[in-house]
Amino acid sequence: MIWVLVVGKSNYDSTLDLSLVARAFGASGITFCPEDRRNAKKIIRSFNSINRNWGGKFAVSFTKNWKKFIDEKKNYLKVYLTRYGIPMEKMEYRIRTYKNILVIVSMKESVKPLYRSADFDLSITTQPHSCASSIAVFLHKFYNGRELAMHFENARYKIVPGEHGIRVEKAR
Repeated sequence: MIWVLVVGKSNYDSTLDLSLVARAFGASGITFCPEDRRNAKKIIRSFNSINRNWGGKFAVSFTKNWKKFIDEKKNYLKVYLTRYGIPMEKMEYRIRTYKNILVIVSMKESVKPLYRSADFDLSITTQPHSCASSIAVFLHKFYNGRELAMHFENARYKIVPGEHGIRVEKAR
């Protein structure tokens, strides 16, 4: 199981974006530790609707204390995605040997206590990048691209790929 923890300030749009990326690329859920929790109920309602319509059991939750949350994930490998750590290419095979992984991203510039809380600081790239892109790249490399063909159980709708236009059908 791969779970994502997001630490730091985020608004409704970035919270929704990070959740959608984590879900689409194969994470089981995401937990936010925001400075402002005003959008928590709205995000959870949105994801209940997304799960109902598009399938799956992706979970969204909020916590007040990220340190306590990390400590509670005792049987998880904790991987902090940054631009400063060990290059992903050097660690991806080792990371795949773990059953449970907590992927940590920060909406702020690097947070020193997060470095100490993680088992690995993993560099997705050595250039500035977004949390959403680091989650997507990590999950894509972890799953070797297999996440692109994932099936979401109990979906009401499905997108039908095509060269042009938008086609959405009711799932059977």
